[in-house]
Amino acid sequence: MPARTMVQAAQTSSGRKLIKLSLLVILVLAVSVFFNLAGAYIIFASLAIFWGWVFFRDKLHFFLVLSIPALAYGQFISFPITVNWVYEASLTEVLIILVFLIFIIDKFIGGELKIIRTNSLLYLLAAYLIISLISFVNIIDFRLYIVGLKAVVFSCLAYFLSLNLLDNKQKIDLFIFSLAATALILSSQILIKFYQIGWSDKFFFERSSITIASGAIATVAAILALILPVVLSHYFYFNNQNKIKPLLFFGFITGSLALFLTLGKAAIFSLSLGLGYLFVKLKGKRIIFTLAALVFVVFSFIFFFAFFSGLLERLSRVFIDSNSKFRILEYQTGWKIIKDNFWFGAGAGQQLHYFKKMLNFDKAELVNNFFFQAWIDLGVLGLGLTALIFGNIYRRAVNFSKSVKPAELTIVCGFIAALIVSLLNGLAEVTFFALPYAIIFWCLVGVFYNLEKYGASISHNN
Repeated sequence: MPARTMVQAAQTSSGRKLIKLSLLVILVLAVSVFFNLAGAYIIFASLAIFWGWVFFRDKLHFFLVLSIPALAYGQFISFPITVNWVYEASLTEVLIILVFLIFIIDKFIGGELKIIRTNSLLYLLAAYLIISLISFVNIIDFRLYIVGLKAVVFSCLAYFLSLNLLDNKQKIDLFIFSLAATALILSSQILIKFYQIGWSDKFFFERSSITIASGAIATVAAILALILPVVLSHYFYFNNQNKIKPLLFFGFITGSLALFLTLGKAAIFSLSLGLGYLFVKLKGKRIIFTLAALVFVVFSFIFFFAFFSGLLERLSRVFIDSNSKFRILEYQTGWKIIKDNFWFGAGAGQQLHYFKKMLNFDKAELVNNFFFQAWIDLGVLGLGLTALIFGNIYRRAVNFSKSVKPAELTIVCGFIAALIVSLLNGLAEVTFFALPYAIIFWCLVGVFYNLEKYGASISHNN
């Protein structure tokens, strides 16, 4: 087919899509007016989807990638649901929903729904979401249900979109750079926060109460531990002529420093094991690893002696401090809930209600173990699905590590190290059910599955 004919056909197809989208937007607005729902948010959302499709439908991957560092912005928009309930959404949530709607609408009006990529892991996540929706029949607090459901919904969306949009070398590289930028931004926020409160002993005794725009310090520490192995492995992978390589270096250094200053035992321990995995697998980088570790320890001991001592103190009291004693109480209370709701769980988000009531707390937190959290929320079904989900990821990681080409080993090992970190940290901290962490993790998993399918397109041509 001549080039001119192909261009004309593409323009015709694009014009038909535009007409279909215009009719769809008009229909949505008409229905909203008819049912008296045409508020400012509906109108703004319809226009955002329309113009987003017109100008950015071929660049949706960029906005998905942008949603990762956007987590540092924190709350972006809020709107009232009832008189006493105001729903708050982050910029990341807005971007992911917008990208998802534009993507689905584009495939729908183009008759391309059948080419959307799915796999067994996505079906397992969808099954977990369906059970979470059905758990509505067991709930006591609707607002907590929405909060609990939100983490599951955005986990599915993040994985679905990364699986379909981040599917070649250029897009995956852009995603990695966004992780490095996120590490830089989050670590800068932590350092600024520490400076604002005067480098006091509050870091040691009131760590759980310290927050920044993107959330609690403990959650931010877990995020840094998750993304740093991927950032480091890509720093090793790229050659010295790559202009973005310094971003990876500074992202890893500042992220490691900020993580150390948070004194998060589980995050630091899991990251250490993840980096240990890289040390074993990347034989050519062992000297660099050893020298870097020595420099970091000496630097920390000299310039941050108080934090170095504080970390050692926290490690020495790991089984007897108040935090560890609370974990025991947490598991005992959680088991009581499980025994009363063994098969089907208490319902998504309802654990917070039970903890406040049973422990007489003004404010409760999620359980610091993702298997236990799934069991409380959705019973044996939720626990079984969680095991299947992570079993699926484990099998893919094992199979991929056996078949990976030498040129891709550094990249693949970085992702596997991050998965190791996430699994270990998730057994001792709130991670997969914390919205910011869940979004980054499932985007990372989606990219990891694309590394396997599109490995041939990821060469060392930097």
